[in-house]
Amino acid sequence: MRINYNILWFENEQTAYETKRDFVKDILEELYFNFPEPRHEIDGSNIESIDYSKYDLIIADMNLVGNEKSMVLIDRIRNKQILTEVLFYSSAGEDALREELAKYRIDGAYCSGREDYEFEEKVRSVVETLIKKTQDLTNLRGLVMSEVSDLDVMMKQIVSCCCEENKIEQELRNYIVGTVEERIKKTLSSEKCQKQCTHVWRNKKINEVISEQNFDSYTTARALHHLAEKKIIHSDFNLETYRIEIIENRNFLAHCQAKLNTDGKEILVTSKGDKEYDSEKINDIRKNIIKYHDMFVDLLKKR
Repeated sequence: MRINYNILWFENEQTAYETKRDFVKDILEELYFNFPEPRHEIDGSNIESIDYSKYDLIIADMNLVGNEKSMVLIDRIRNKQILTEVLFYSSAGEDALREELAKYRIDGAYCSGREDYEFEEKVRSVVETLIKKTQDLTNLRGLVMSEVSDLDVMMKQIVSCCCEENKIEQELRNYIVGTVEERIKKTLSSEKCQKQCTHVWRNKKINEVISEQNFDSYTTARALHHLAEKKIIHSDFNLETYRIEIIENRNFLAHCQAKLNTDGKEILVTSKGDKEYDSEKINDIRKNIIKYHDMFVDLLKKR
């Protein structure tokens, strides 16, 4: 499962494509997925060069340029061992479409009439069904690990841009290193230790250490929060909210053991009790990832 829902679309009428594309966009955004512009093909001239592994769904009008049948194209695609689900639609209606489809051996196919209300209803049903199939902890872990890593990179880029000015860099370094030193000293218990040591980062620029493993997600988010508090960046970014909405979920999914509860549902065993990731919770995770992605993109544009 990915945050971007990619679609390969066969339709030779541009107006029909744009109208139906907007229906699909609205549905996917309601489910908190990003909707990149689909790859739009009007016939089968490019099917040998398409990277099918990128696509979560194929949508195809039955009749294409020159009355070419999209079933013929999908049959050729299936022969490449590409099993991505397909939604066919046709102005002839769903029954006639199923009759035509029966001439081919195409698994994983859905059918819809061409009328907007029929198409929208069927797309919603198909997309929701496909998403449910991927909403398990294994897929969720992959999504969160990948997307939060991207958020980390974007935060580091924002912090790095701000640190190009020496005064800002020095003030931020004193703040970050000071909090790190304080946290470390709290763990020292020896009476002989005077706790006068300083962190090696104190003598380095932020941009020298920001890529180090110890400059983790929370430290980066703390730096971003500090920049927002000082009005160096104009953002409502809040460290504690980000910790709860992003970092805590990432840590649970990365480090906690999964098991089945008495109802046979997958849960995570955490220090804060068992956690179940149902559809609503998973939607919230996607929504928050998109929220912060858009926030960071906007901040990077302003640098």
